[in-house]
Amino acid sequence: MKKLLTLSIAVSLATNMMAVEPNSDGLEKDKAVYLELLGASNMVGINYDQRFNDHTRWGWRAGVSFAFGSNSNFFGNYGSIRYYSVPLEVNYLLGSQKNNLEVGAGANVGIYNSHDRDIQILEGPVTLTPDQQAHKEGQVTIGGKTITYLGYNTSHNRFGYYFFGNIGYRHVSNKGFLFRVGVNPSFTLGEKNAIKKAVLYPYLGFGWAF
Repeated sequence: MKKLLTLSIAVSLATNMMAVEPNSDGLEKDKAVYLELLGASNMVGINYDQRFNDHTRWGWRAGVSFAFGSNSNFFGNYGSIRYYSVPLEVNYLLGSQKNNLEVGAGANVGIYNSHDRDIQILEGPVTLTPDQQAHKEGQVTIGGKTITYLGYNTSHNRFGYYFFGNIGYRHVSNKGFLFRVGVNPSFTLGEKNAIKKAVLYPYLGFGWAF
């Protein structure tokens, strides 16, 4: 009777332990959705992250991100740049179920959309066409010469990319709240279509693991 009771207790404990930790290599919560600020998301992005399977700490993440910037020129004309991109990464988690060192590498690819104000300069007394008159920015006389400025709105799209590393801290609470903080060393290969030079970009993330 005692042996039967002991065996029953052992089986019950083993079952409970397996329910809490499904395997020794993977994570209890191996999927996550989070909001990321800065870093590989440029300005802000939504990302999905998961392990490759439930027996490994190797995983991947993919997301969509957005960034916005503005600039001005000598004549006070303003332009803007919008960057729509997709960060892709392979990563590894080293630590416990709750606290992990997160390392990885990936690439950010996307489209630059720039809205600019191009200036055309006309020297001397000229007769403006109706189209030129509509785009006249101003007119000045310098050294007896008349200079007319014409401004045209232009829009351009081009492909852009950069590579990044990932070194950070990831915390997942018992209820699934996820917190991430770290840096993304970023670099490019050559100048063509490059976005970021070799620098360290910090990031901050909040989300839900399940």
